[in-house]
Amino acid sequence: MGRSGCGREGARRALAGEPVHPVPVAAFTWGFDYLWKVAEVAPWQLACGTQVDWHRANMALLERHHPDLLFYEGCCGQTPPQLADETPDAWIVDVDGQSKRLDKTSLALTDAETGSRSCYPADVIQTRGDVDRLVPEFKGWHDSYLDGLSRMIHEVGDRALVLPHHSPGYICACYAFGFEEAMTAMLEEPDLFRYTCDRYAAGDVLRMQQWREAGAEVCFIADSWASCDIISPDMIEEFALPYQRSITAAAHEVGLKIILWNEGDILPILEQEAAIPFDAFAFEQPRKGAQTTVDRARAVFGPDRCLFGNLDSELLLMRGDSSEIEAAVDEQLRHSGTDAPFILSTGSPLPSNIEPESVETFIRAVRKD
Repeated sequence: MGRSGCGREGARRALAGEPVHPVPVAAFTWGFDYLWKVAEVAPWQLACGTQVDWHRANMALLERHHPDLLFYEGCCGQTPPQLADETPDAWIVDVDGQSKRLDKTSLALTDAETGSRSCYPADVIQTRGDVDRLVPEFKGWHDSYLDGLSRMIHEVGDRALVLPHHSPGYICACYAFGFEEAMTAMLEEPDLFRYTCDRYAAGDVLRMQQWREAGAEVCFIADSWASCDIISPDMIEEFALPYQRSITAAAHEVGLKIILWNEGDILPILEQEAAIPFDAFAFEQPRKGAQTTVDRARAVFGPDRCLFGNLDSELLLMRGDSSEIEAAVDEQLRHSGTDAPFILSTGSPLPSNIEPESVETFIRAVRKD
């Protein structure tokens, strides 16, 4: 798609607070979404794939788009998936002796028999005993996951900075309870909710330590529910920000830099976010009426903190208009400031309905000088 960017070294410099020209570019992906497309496989083949399949997909994205930062995704299965059935609506896939269903419209992966998803609550949480039973002590990443991370870092080399990712204890607890139950627990059972957060956060140093030993230099931490369109700023300060602070401390304790990503309406809490010493701040494109723009974040974070761009990964790239994409990139660069550390990225992960040509236009616009 054209010349490569500044690679791992340029990304390192931006995260260290240095201005880099042209700015580094991050390929923001999550799960198998979009990755299957650049890997040129059927969605079910990657969604249920082995570590070998995921490695090939990650490397295909690197070869196609040449980003300076690359998100690491681990595998689903240990043995190659087998397509058991196909209907007009879904693929039914055998994965390690289990039957999975991948919806063709939403690309939601569920258990074919129960309809449950990996992010669904395992059971009802009413007591600390329930938490202890449902949230086991973290004893380390699976070997296949760490081997895949180490292999990817080694093969990518200086071309890009590889980012493993996780979420703070607050987000993990929200998923453990389920959305409605989590909101209720924060109001009616705050001690139980915090106990659940603490249970997850207790493993953060080990998570970071194993990433570091695998060769990672930076991690990406997603906090998708610390948003003022979901809970109040006071509740965010009480329940979410302590775990952003603790996971930042865990990363720094083992020598990792940390990027924090937040969604939704974060304008009322930008000052509190800026007070947390993570190395870079990433945020969603404007949604739900919240005009969270790069210049507004820059005004709070100052000229020396690294920000990620929040280019529209959905409507803008779906329309695929080259002049519109180029104008949006120029606006982001102008809003960040010429001499401020900046990494151009989309504000949320690339969805599967985006064509690679739109992504190439975006990256080419960044590197046009």
